[in-house]
Amino acid sequence: MVNGFVVGGFGGHCDLFNYTGMVVAVSTTPGVGVTSLYAMESSPGAPPVVSDITIQQGGKAGIWQSGMGISTDGNRIFFATGNGEGHANGETPSSGRTPLSTLDEVVADFGVSSAGKFSLTDYFEPYEYQAMDAGDRDLGSGGVMLPDPTVFAGFGVSQMAVTVGKNGKAYIMNANNLGGFAQGPGGSDNIIQTIIAQGAVFGGPGSYPLEGGYIYFTPVGFPTVCYKIGFDANGKPQFTLVGQTLTNSAGRVGTGIPTITTYQGQPGTGILWVADPDQGLQAFNAVPANGTLTPIPIPPTGGLNKFIRPAFGDGRVYVSDASGHVMCMGSPVALPLECAQPIDFGNLAIGNTENMMVNCTALIAIQDVIGCKTADPTFQCQNSSLPQGSLAAGATFSFLVTWNLTQVSIQNDPLASYGYIIPGVKGSSLTIYTNNAVSGYSNQLPVSVKGVIVSPTAFLSVIPGEVDFGGLVITSGGSYPTATSNVIISNIGNQTLVFQGFSWTNDSAESNVTINADGSASFGTDFSSPLFPAPDSALAPGASTTVPLIFAPYAVGEFAINLYFWTNGGNGYTILTGSGSTAPVANISHSTIEGGWDYSNPVVMDFGNVLAGTTSTMILRLCNSGGSALEVTKSKPPIDPELTAANPSVDLHEGQFIDVNTCAEAEIDIIAAPLGVNRPPHTVSDIWILNTNDLTFGVHDVQITANIVTRQVGPLLSNGSAQYLYLGCYLDTSGRQLQQEYSNTTNDNGWCQSKCLAGGYTFAGTEYSTECWCGNNPPSVSKFTDESLKLCSMQCPGDLTQACGGVGGYIGIYYDSTKYMPNSGSIPISSSSASSVAPTVSSSATIVVTTMSQTTATASASSSSSSTSRPIAVPTAGPYSFVGCYTEATTGRALNSMSYYNDSLTIEMCASVCAAYTWFGTEYARECYCGNSPQPGSVPTTSGCNMLCKGNPNEYCGGPNRLQMYNSLGTSSNISLSISAMSTTSPLSLSSSTTGPTVVQTAGPYSFVGCYTEATTGRALNSMSYYNDSLTVEMCASVCAAYTWFGTEYARECYCGNNPQPGSVPTTSGCNMLCEGNPNEYCGGPNRLQMYNSLGMRPNISYSSSSSATVTATPSVVPSVGAYSYIGCYTEATGQRALTGMAYYNDSLTVEMCASVCNAFTRFGVEYSRECYCGNTINAGSVLTTSGCSMLCKGNSLEYCGGPVRLNMYSNIPGNLSQTPSSTFTATST
Repeated sequence: MVNGFVVGGFGGHCDLFNYTGMVVAVSTTPGVGVTSLYAMESSPGAPPVVSDITIQQGGKAGIWQSGMGISTDGNRIFFATGNGEGHANGETPSSGRTPLSTLDEVVADFGVSSAGKFSLTDYFEPYEYQAMDAGDRDLGSGGVMLPDPTVFAGFGVSQMAVTVGKNGKAYIMNANNLGGFAQGPGGSDNIIQTIIAQGAVFGGPGSYPLEGGYIYFTPVGFPTVCYKIGFDANGKPQFTLVGQTLTNSAGRVGTGIPTITTYQGQPGTGILWVADPDQGLQAFNAVPANGTLTPIPIPPTGGLNKFIRPAFGDGRVYVSDASGHVMCMGSPVALPLECAQPIDFGNLAIGNTENMMVNCTALIAIQDVIGCKTADPTFQCQNSSLPQGSLAAGATFSFLVTWNLTQVSIQNDPLASYGYIIPGVKGSSLTIYTNNAVSGYSNQLPVSVKGVIVSPTAFLSVIPGEVDFGGLVITSGGSYPTATSNVIISNIGNQTLVFQGFSWTNDSAESNVTINADGSASFGTDFSSPLFPAPDSALAPGASTTVPLIFAPYAVGEFAINLYFWTNGGNGYTILTGSGSTAPVANISHSTIEGGWDYSNPVVMDFGNVLAGTTSTMILRLCNSGGSALEVTKSKPPIDPELTAANPSVDLHEGQFIDVNTCAEAEIDIIAAPLGVNRPPHTVSDIWILNTNDLTFGVHDVQITANIVTRQVGPLLSNGSAQYLYLGCYLDTSGRQLQQEYSNTTNDNGWCQSKCLAGGYTFAGTEYSTECWCGNNPPSVSKFTDESLKLCSMQCPGDLTQACGGVGGYIGIYYDSTKYMPNSGSIPISSSSASSVAPTVSSSATIVVTTMSQTTATASASSSSSSTSRPIAVPTAGPYSFVGCYTEATTGRALNSMSYYNDSLTIEMCASVCAAYTWFGTEYARECYCGNSPQPGSVPTTSGCNMLCKGNPNEYCGGPNRLQMYNSLGTSSNISLSISAMSTTSPLSLSSSTTGPTVVQTAGPYSFVGCYTEATTGRALNSMSYYNDSLTVEMCASVCAAYTWFGTEYARECYCGNNPQPGSVPTTSGCNMLCEGNPNEYCGGPNRLQMYNSLGMRPNISYSSSSSATVTATPSVVPSVGAYSYIGCYTEATGQRALTGMAYYNDSLTVEMCASVCNAFTRFGVEYSRECYCGNTINAGSVLTTSGCSMLCKGNSLEYCGGPVRLNMYSNIPGNLSQTPSSTFTATST
């Protein structure tokens, strides 16, 4: 909440669909609503807009932060964004105070005005943001923390901002000057500090401002780490690793944000809470001891929900798990005593003691106080001072507690009574045990004790005890990597500390540290410090200095030294460790049926035919043959009903590390649903998206596919498929569906079909196990039952794996596919049952017929073999012409002016992106490059451009290091394009007729109704599809004869249905492709259908013979739909709806949709663009009117759908007040 406005950020689920991140402000004042919406990607830098929400082509840059909220410090908000598509900054350094249209991989600072309007104030973008985008290393997987400015500040910094994300870097920024892009030395980041984490972080950091100031974060699969704030010699704040947990976090994404609580804000009471998806809720002391965040025992919770942070209230902590359970833990509320706490001894010097009396009151009757015990031996309670005998409720008493520091040692002396201590805050607990006279109360009372240990002399503290720089990758290019860290040197005593000397040792050498004139120092060849304390320099009591350290290995190997500090306040040391190695190398493969591994690229896991009712398994394997750990930086496994990763959150998960010379595997299963016999096959397919920190690996879309087949029984065709195909399960009472009966105690479907074929029957059906029925008349659709009801599930006596009808008169019917094609008279085409039907079409060319649920069957007049659509090299795209397959340049890219990457790339999309350039090229299926001329060394080649476009498998988009090249100069290579139909070997001419192509106006009973878009989800017409390289409009009309609508698309595709699906609407452009079978006819275009129907519904359309096929349409009243006729514009009834049988609302409503919804009623009406009402009578008070039905249908802007309190009314009762639309009302568009 900022200035009275609720502020929220939005992204996309798992990078799916078309999304662009945005931040939204909503007023808390009733009726005001949204006051500001700010997109993270916008023009001019953002990619072109793509309207299809199902295509992954948005600007991205989502605000998700793994559940961490947006931060605010008053009038401004801070958040981090993820991967994006636009790179407006390019590689040019830019101030964070200048406008930026593409806010991907940024920490953003937005102002929120008193009117609820956003303004970009400042941003930080890592210098490697483009590589982060390419490798899916979201900065925005963690949120932005604004730690307490009274503690986390320093020279020139009054407010810090901290974030850490998937790239494994924690960025410490100045919140008042975030850093812009590449504003640091040499184009680096201009921020306070960068901390290299052990792995990716989701959720973000936490902080604790007491006892010196600490921040915390949890890399995936590694310990939670703790960094303490310190200051260098110039007062600049620096963080140093001072501790970590002893256990690793879950080896998968989901650990929550570290959360710290205290008891009434008192030092020494800090608890660090971590919610782990595997280990559950964990608690630790917030301040590490000897480099360890020590655990606090709590009851186990089991694994928790991803990304949650615990909630607190009234002394309790709440968490939830993935099963929907909410768990609560807290101290007992029924306590026997109430004692003053905490017991605070204040400051106490080593070698002294301090006594305190503690006052208590009995809350219930107590038989006796048994005794007391302290958790730390330096705190001592005197049992002899406790009361003897019983206590009445309300009785009071006092007892003595002593803090004894006379026996402790300030050195690590094994002979000391209580071991080694360090000056500073000391906290512990004391427990009083009672024997209660009242049941239901605890017999223990915990009491907090604390104090501050003071050293009367100087006291050296060196933290951390070990600085691990991790592993650095040494490349072969002659450049050597470096890593930085710090060590904090503190004087926690009460006298001045003086540095007397420094030294370092390793396995082969020992040497004093030499301080150079500029204050730097080296410790051997691999470790150094740019600013080291000078000998005889001093630290005042309570002061500290942060010493920066650098690790720069010049060879592969393991490196370690001990760095010693000699002072008058004791001696100390820290261990410096690091390693150098070569880069990781990723190798991907999948298992084969022979038991080996297939290393082909691109990776295609083809399960082939999988029998329905069985499970087939393959293994995807990722190996590391490099010299350092390989990290999985992106993993989006498939999770579908019949195709799924067996362990999607565990196998090859994001953040997983694969050690050198090892492999990680993931199981992928095809779980084919059990189906009956003689069903058409259907294809299931998906991709597993993978990327790693191997910079040469790139995003891999692992293609996974399988063909689900069923047993084929009975008479077979020459290609081995069944002649009789399953039609459906029908109710066979009140008149038989089939007339000839045969009975057999060993009946099965194959036997029955053979019997019917021998008798010359088209249909065969089995019923009640033993009955076989034959006939020539198709069954009635009115008796059809949905497969989900499983009414035809009785076992066949001759084959118990088959179903032979059901109890109660249900028959499973099969049809002879050589004699009959299913239609709406027998099956409800729009229902799920259509998935089981494989229609056939007679044609002189081999074709592929597909029902929209992915079932496929083939038909040919001359052959049983099937064909698939053949990809082509697109000859033209706008003003561009194909000029050949080109190599990359000798050095760098062939086209180097601009680059664009998209997992839904097409040739047309790349042409649009590169509209400002004369050349463009597509490469590696998903990459697009622009320029004004190819660079030296890029030359035409005859091979290698063999990869299909990610966004259109019918187009080629180059290959590995090969570009499908286009230019707008009118020049081309000597290229032969053979784009032929299956029925001919002669090339198809790309030139049009001299008379010019036209839009076919009528085809049989069908009339042209306009150019339509595809639906919002799926196809506009989804009952049946047909593909033919010789397609014409007339051919499509013939194929779709059983349907009321058909449309042609992309020159060779034909689709049938009874209603356009939601989101398919008329458009004025895009239907500009010529029919493959007749270049004088238009057949739609990319995602555009030349649409026809037989309903007599024709909008006012004008046509042009130009290549763009201009279409202009005006809305009208639908005169009839199916059995319904329009009867006029009606008002609502008095005190109720005009039609009260049923109501339906849809933001894609059409008149046809409402008619389908109300098919069980005699009347229906559409209202207010999106409302549909059904009924058998029009209620009193609803009357004809001549105005008000002027609103256009939400799902079709060429149809009227009533208006406010007005219905366009339809009836299927003959002679029912039929009105002429033009005479009943005047429709006025608004």
